[in-house]
Amino acid sequence: MEKFGEKWRGHPNNLAEAWRACVALNDVVLIPGDVSWAQSMNKFWPDLNWLAALPGRKILLRGNHDHWWKDVSAVRKIIEPMGFYALEGDSINLNGVVICGGMGYIAPEDPYFEGDKRKDRFARELARLHKALEHAAAQRTDGQPLILITHCPPFTSEGKRTAFVDLISEYSPTICLYGHLHREREWAVARNDEYEGVLYRLVAADYIGMVPKLVMSNE
Repeated sequence: MEKFGEKWRGHPNNLAEAWRACVALNDVVLIPGDVSWAQSMNKFWPDLNWLAALPGRKILLRGNHDHWWKDVSAVRKIIEPMGFYALEGDSINLNGVVICGGMGYIAPEDPYFEGDKRKDRFARELARLHKALEHAAAQRTDGQPLILITHCPPFTSEGKRTAFVDLISEYSPTICLYGHLHREREWAVARNDEYEGVLYRLVAADYIGMVPKLVMSNE
């Protein structure tokens, strides 16, 4: 990750130190993807054990580089006994807050979009996001906070709306958190404001300085 800048130098120690300073044992920690560069679950264990040693109840989402994440059922079988949760096109209700998630994908109208003749990842992830929001809506009560986490930004790299934004606006989560962006030129156009009643926040680790960001408090 150091190819993305000096903020990544020594980041495991920096992140762990900041994490322990501000995360309590029963806090819920949302991790929106790109958890590990491991290519298989067998090689993911060092990163999983590193995360397990940190406080908090962790919710993991798949990122575009999480190649170890082949099947969500297989992932859950391994990580749930360790106190983790995994989201992929569904939702959970924790501490009175509904949390749902889907990886997202670069939209076809984005300059960075690269098509794949073998599978339409954009359509697949759009369907998963729809499924996640539907699942959350079915258990959400009136006035209950709803947090949506995605990996890829719902807007294009130029800040334009996509089909993902259309879905998000339809279901009106309280807040949408996303990562994926690691360059300052991308941060400059990233949505970090309210749009059509939904608050958007970029929470890529380097953007927030390797310090976990408080999203919501029950106090």
